[in-house]
Amino acid sequence: MKINFFSFIGNEANRTESYLYIMSLENRSLQSVLPERAEKSLGKVALELLTNINLSDMKSFLISEIPGLDATSPKILIAGEGTDFTNLPIESPPPPDFGLNEGPNDKEEKPQEVKKPETNDYTAFIYHSHTRESFLPLLPGVNDPDSASSKDKNVTLLGTRLGQKLEENGIKTLVDTTDIQDKLVKRNMNYYQSYAVSREIVVEAMNQNKKLQLIFDIHRDSQRKHVTTTTINGLPYAKLYFVIGKGNSNYRKNLQFAEKLHNSLKNRYPSLSRGVFEKPKTIGTNGVYNQDLAENVLVIEIGGVDNNLDELNRSVDALGEVISDYYWGEAVEVNK
Repeated sequence: MKINFFSFIGNEANRTESYLYIMSLENRSLQSVLPERAEKSLGKVALELLTNINLSDMKSFLISEIPGLDATSPKILIAGEGTDFTNLPIESPPPPDFGLNEGPNDKEEKPQEVKKPETNDYTAFIYHSHTRESFLPLLPGVNDPDSASSKDKNVTLLGTRLGQKLEENGIKTLVDTTDIQDKLVKRNMNYYQSYAVSREIVVEAMNQNKKLQLIFDIHRDSQRKHVTTTTINGLPYAKLYFVIGKGNSNYRKNLQFAEKLHNSLKNRYPSLSRGVFEKPKTIGTNGVYNQDLAENVLVIEIGGVDNNLDELNRSVDALGEVISDYYWGEAVEVNK
């Protein structure tokens, strides 16, 4: 096989590693530069290299064989290190206890109509459409990834920490920890309507804070630890990625925003960002994700079900750093 044959198969990281592995079968000194991973087999490497089918992920086989399946899967717009269609994000399913904890007559109380004063001073807004997405290390005794759900130990911990980091960098941030799942149950709504309920919260925040420029919806991926974890300077970090809805009217602007944050992370924390993914109109409230409300609105998925709080906090701190630098370096200049 010619070396240049590898130039158009797979992604760059996989091509390089697979090629080095094949060459190391004859030249053992090359094994010293291979990443430390599970034992490889020549057959598996050749299969992945030639067909992009990963035997440990049947999704990679189905996508290549079932017409139309690719249209319902996230599309990689910008690939982070090690990202390809064999480790695409996995949408979190509804928690097994969805709708079971609250009583049948426990209806949502309508707040009294009170006109709130406009604060006009918040710059960033953080919320959580899937509030109860949690992490197995935070839930003692829970081993099923589909059951990684909690009322208090969930992604709101990450959103709150991100807000604190932005505040420390001079960006006044409003963090909303409303339990969206609780609202869904009390309104007798389905889980897929989470974004419709969280949209109300975003719109209200925008109405009361006319200077909001940065809006983030914090989530957690359902991929396992080997996909969602990386090591940087000897410390484990939970990988993160950005989601852009294809049905969003601000698609181009939000993509540019995500690309800048991704590139900044890539430069400072190599391998931390898994990239930028596009989700089609067939999933996620027609591929909008509330991103039509403004130009700098992103869904950010931080870590996966197996990441612990230390790994997650390191990633949140890194994210807060690049968001702050973006704001003070570019957003402020544009406003001037």
